[in-house]
Amino acid sequence: MGNRPSRTNRGQHAFTLIELLVVTAILGVVVGAVGACLAGGIRVWDVARRFNQHEADALMGFQIMRRDMGQVLPFESAPLEGTTDGLRFTGVGVVPVAGESDDALPRLAIIRYFLDYERQAWCRAIAPLGWGEAQSPEVVEVLVSDVDRVALRYGAAPEDDAGSATGWSDSWENPTNLPAVVEAELSVGDTSMTQWFIVPLAGGGG
Repeated sequence: MGNRPSRTNRGQHAFTLIELLVVTAILGVVVGAVGACLAGGIRVWDVARRFNQHEADALMGFQIMRRDMGQVLPFESAPLEGTTDGLRFTGVGVVPVAGESDDALPRLAIIRYFLDYERQAWCRAIAPLGWGEAQSPEVVEVLVSDVDRVALRYGAAPEDDAGSATGWSDSWENPTNLPAVVEAELSVGDTSMTQWFIVPLAGGGG
């Protein structure tokens, strides 16, 4: 006659209700911890992605600004005017005009950089230089978005070849001359990016 397991032995292989509740609670804690770690990782990745995008946009915007600042012209009728959050000057640029081909030739233009407070964006505007009353509208493009603050400073050219720059100013209102260098600082969140732009024709005025 074979040995059959007793009821006591069969009960040792079963789970009680308390054991099932404990296991369920532990699984819930583990799943919650994994979910929190995953959500935190996604947030960190999103912040890093947005920062990298803003940094790339800022570098591209600085490149465009460097090109424009290298072609500033000292026109007394349309001089460079600068404040801490924007500047306007005469230069050379390709101005998109309705009805013309995309490969339009560069022309004299009024170029403007400014902080759009409503959109929190660092923008560039360009329009052909008009000698009469018929002035074409500006073409505006956003260079960097989510900009909290812009700080521009203007360094004057040396008074002589052996001298040093005469200092920095938060504005430029000299209609007969150009600043030697323009400093631009963009603040996006907790990060600031700064560039300096040389103005080649500075110091040629009276």
